[in-house]
Parts: sequence; C-alpha cells; structure tokens
Amino acid sequence: MKSCRIVTGGRGEGKTSYLLEHCKGAKGFLSIHRGDAYYLRDAGSGEERLLMSSEPLFPDSFGQWYYDQCAFDWANGELLKIKSGDVVLDEVGRLEVLGGGFAPSLRAFHERDIDLTIAVRRDFIPLVREAFSIGADAKLVDVKRK
Repeated sequence: MKSCRIVTGGRGEGKTSYLLEHCKGAKGFLSIHRGDAYYLRDAGSGEERLLMSSEPLFPDSFGQWYYDQCAFDWANGELLKIKSGDVVLDEVGRLEVLGGGFAPSLRAFHERDIDLTIAVRRDFIPLVREAFSIGADAKLVDVKRK
C-alpha cells in the first residue's frame, strides 16, 4: 500500500458523504444507508446490492444487522482485481477486525500500489490499525456532521 487515509467520525456524522464528495474517480465500495438497510455501491460502476438489513433476510448476522455474505464476496472479488490506484472502502470496523467483510482485500492491499481511503468509526481506529498494520503515518480526517 502506498498510502492510507482514514476518514473517521461517529455514527451518522458524515463519513460516507465525505467519501462521496472527495473520492470521485476512486475504485472501491461505499455503504449507502437507506431506511433499515445498507446497500453496497460499487464506486466505479454505481451497481448496488443489498448488504445489510435489520430484518432477518440473511442467515449471517453481526450485532443488530443481518448481512449478505454474497455481497461481501462480490465486493472482495472486484477489489482483489485492483492492482494500483485510488481505492475507497466504506466502512471498515469490527467485522473486518474479526476477519470478515472487506478483510481479505485489506490484507491483499499491503502488497499493491494502492492509495487507500477507509471510513472507520472513531472507537474502532485502534483495532483497525492493529488488525491491518496501518501505521501512524496514515492521514486522519475527522468528519463531524454540522
């Protein structure tokens, strides 16, 4: 990985909005919240897939959310094709620290010519840094909803 930027804030403080505004042209995935669900959006193509729901639509769950492992498999498949350039991942947290979600891609990016931007809630920054060997040289952007 060439560089890493961590966009941080609390729940609903504007991390995804920041990424939508500042990461145009990047490859990767955004988590779009609508109602009681999150959709995974391919930043390049705009294709969306239902990722998580508060309703038990999927067999896998994490906290209050039921998630579609197939959506993560799709995203990781696309991400692992990327060898270089700007990449955005929204959002990296406990699921990734435990080895799920975007974890396979995050591990692979260490060996690639990637400028990575990730959204991480403030509380999870130390866990994410440790799990994915993200050093103190990573630029931190703290976003607060006004």
